[in-house]
This record gives sequence, structure tokens and C-alpha cells, in this order.
Amino acid sequence: MTVADEEYIDIKSKPIYVPLEYDPKSRWSLLVAETEGLRGLIDLCSNSPAMQASTTNVVFAGNDTEQSEAQHHFNSDKCNQLKPFDNQETLLAALPEILADSRMGLRLYICGSEAFIWKVAKLARDAGMNKSEYRMKLIGSKARRVYCPHCEVINEGITTDIHECQGCNLSLVNCNHFSREMCAYLGYRVDAEVPGEMPDRQELYK
Repeated sequence: MTVADEEYIDIKSKPIYVPLEYDPKSRWSLLVAETEGLRGLIDLCSNSPAMQASTTNVVFAGNDTEQSEAQHHFNSDKCNQLKPFDNQETLLAALPEILADSRMGLRLYICGSEAFIWKVAKLARDAGMNKSEYRMKLIGSKARRVYCPHCEVINEGITTDIHECQGCNLSLVNCNHFSREMCAYLGYRVDAEVPGEMPDRQELYK
């Protein structure tokens, strides 16, 4: 799914995801995914007959089984090059150089968990791409990155509406306000008005 930056639900900054589509104006395609996101890349290629193997590169992070599946689907008939990585961290570390070596007319297609796709989108923006040049599909975990305004720590992998900050240990509630610059949702102290008064915690994100 691509992100429609000018469309919103409830809170204006909360991302909305729409179906992922190939951009026929592109001259080069870079497909980036982690784990379950591989399925999104496969579907994109299957549904995009205009996408040419000679101008398409794939960057993927996953375990051995997922790497084998990626190699099976993205052979020389489907892409120019497949760059495999063992995990998300090594992929993200290598991506700036990959983007720096890219040519004009590139379109970036990103599939994976919400935290992953926004980290990749930030790297794309840092490399000079604008929002019309990258498209995202959320596949997999919706666990959130939540920014704590009290200690400025970004909490990773949050799946409940209330959690203890990994930095200052305050109990935070995360809201739907999303910062594209930090790639994180905003948290705020849940008992700020009445210290010690805590609502029940709920599991909201998988």
C-alpha cells in the first residue's frame, strides 16, 4: 500500500495506506522488503507486466527460508539483482549507499512492518527522494515506535495502548499523532493529571 500523505483518519498525521501500484513513469525500480513483506513484492511484480527485469533491483531481509523464497521468485527473469540481508538492521545500514548509487527516475517500493517501512521512507527522504517517488505497503506487524516527550527516547515494538517508557519508566499512552521525521507515534504520560490513576491496559497492535 502506498501512503496518501494528504489523506487522514481521525488525527491528520495518522498514516493511511492504499493499494500498492507500479508507477509506469519510472525508469528504475528498487523493491525493498523484510520477512512477510516479500509477499507484497511478489504480488507487485505479478500484477505489473510493464515492470522490466533489467531495470528492477530487489533488497530483502529475512531468514534462510525466506531468502530461498526470494531467490526463487526474483531470479534473472524477474529482476536485475537481488541483494539479500540476514536482518532488518543490516539492510537499513546498507540502504543509504544503495540509494546513493541509484539513477534518476527511480521509484522505491517498500513492504513490511509499519516500523520498517517508515524507517526506509526516512532513508529515502534523506537521500533526496520526495513522497511521490516512494510507495509503501504495510504487511506484518503493526507494533508501534512511540516517542516519549519526557525523556526523548523512542520505544520500539509497542503493542499495547499503555506502556512503560524504556527510557524514563513513565507510563505512556500512545496516540495516533504520527511524526514522519521521527517515524514514530507520540506518547504522553497517562497519569499526568491524577498521578497513580491508571486505566486498564489493552493489546491493540500485533
